[in-house]
This record gives sequence, structure tokens and C-alpha cells, in this order.
Amino acid sequence: TGDSGEIGSKTRESPDASRKEYDENAPAEIVPGTDRWLHQAGEGNGASASNEEAGIRANQLNGQAEESATQTIAAEEAEQLGVSEDAAAADSAQTYYAVLLQDKMGSLFECQRLNVYWETAQDHVTIHKTSPEHALILNAGGYDVSARLLPENLLVDDGWVARKNPGVIVKVVGSSVLGGGVSSNRAARAVYEGLRSREGWAAIDAIQNRRILLLSEDLLQAPYLQTAAMVMIAKTANPDLFADVDLDHMLQMLMEEATGTLPTAIYYYKEDWP
Repeated sequence: TGDSGEIGSKTRESPDASRKEYDENAPAEIVPGTDRWLHQAGEGNGASASNEEAGIRANQLNGQAEESATQTIAAEEAEQLGVSEDAAAADSAQTYYAVLLQDKMGSLFECQRLNVYWETAQDHVTIHKTSPEHALILNAGGYDVSARLLPENLLVDDGWVARKNPGVIVKVVGSSVLGGGVSSNRAARAVYEGLRSREGWAAIDAIQNRRILLLSEDLLQAPYLQTAAMVMIAKTANPDLFADVDLDHMLQMLMEEATGTLPTAIYYYKEDWP
């Protein structure tokens, strides 16, 4: 399975062939400073983000979060966001959900955070630690199983993923499956079942616990949509912790706030919650 090529053929013949990592037996790497919120638009193949731009954006978002902690929202807004009228909340839906995510994930011990395998729209191609997608995983409270791969080795095989045994699988799909104009989850269901039936994946924790999330490429294109994607990942990993968070309502609020329109398509797919 996967794309053809020298790297792909070698890894299919021998899972360890030409598979260069920083340390195969080490846990996924935690990058210093990733407790700050990073929003950077990127392509599915793991485009590099400028450290300077990322730092500026992270500082901006940190400032928003700190400011929001001292604010009180109006009764009508409190009702929409599902919080008490006198609760410390945000001046925008985007900041609200960012702070909510930080608060909920901050209640977890490190050992409770799950490893995440992120697959781009191209089958068996994952991401590098310099990518915005890697930052989304960390900000969602997970660890990226591909963080130690070298940039030239992002084409992996089923055996490699099975050995990593991720607790969550995130698969990005194109606009023909999810996103603008898509009103049926039929194609998404087919992709979902394809992931579950991959060779050697039956024993993976994410497969056994149905922690598989399909995301439209559209969710990577703007900061407010990336916030939605992070909450979706976090809820997939910790459904009980986020039981009170309605993802459809969240997406509606974020999109309406940013664009003045309501979602008219399906942007994510999760078969069921454990």
C-alpha cells in the first residue's frame, strides 16, 4: 500500500530499511515552547513554518488568552457558549475554545496524553516536526509519533505505524470527501473503513478504541478552523473530558464569527465516541 518509490518499496520489503529517525525506541518528542498557541496555515505535506512568524503569532494568542481570563461575557453570549454568566470567558468564540482546550488538557497527567499518527491527504505520508500540523497535535494535548522522522522520510508503511501503536489516528482528506459542498459522509465512511482494514492495524490502540478522526483539508486553512481541528483531536482522544463540547455547535460559532456565514458542509468525520 502507499505510493511507489525507492523509500516506499524499501519500507514495504523491510519496515526498518531506510527509515531514519532520531531514535526509533524513544517516545515522541516534545518541542520546547509548544504550550503556546501556534496557528500557521500549511499544506497537508507538512510545510515548514517560520520560527519568527510562529513566535509572533504565539505571543499574540497568549496575550488574547490572558486578557480573556479577566473578562466576563454577557448573558446572551454565555448562553450560546454554554458557560455560566459570571464565568471568566473570552471576548471571541475562537479565544473561548482555545482557553477551554488549554484548561481541559491542563487537567491531564503526562501519562494520560495519547500518541497521534497524522496522515496527510496522500496515503502513508505523515508530517515533520517543523510543520503546522505537528503544532496542532501538541496544542491538542497529544504527542506526534512522527516527530523524530527526518524530512526526507515522511513516507511510511503500515508496519511502521503499527509499531508506533498510536492512540489516535488523524487522516486529512480532500474536498471530494469532506469540506466545501460535501453534504454526505458516504465517502468519508469509505476512507474510515479503509483505515481500519489496513494490514497489521487491527491491534493498534486507535483502531481498537475507534479513535479515528477524518479532517477536511479546509480545517487547516485559517486560524479559527485550526482551533476547531485542535478541539476535534482533543475530543477524539478524550471523549469523556470533552463530553460537554458539541463539535457542530463549536464549528458553527467559529465560522459565523469569522465569516458571517454558517457551515453548509461536513468538515470532519468520527464514526462514534467510545
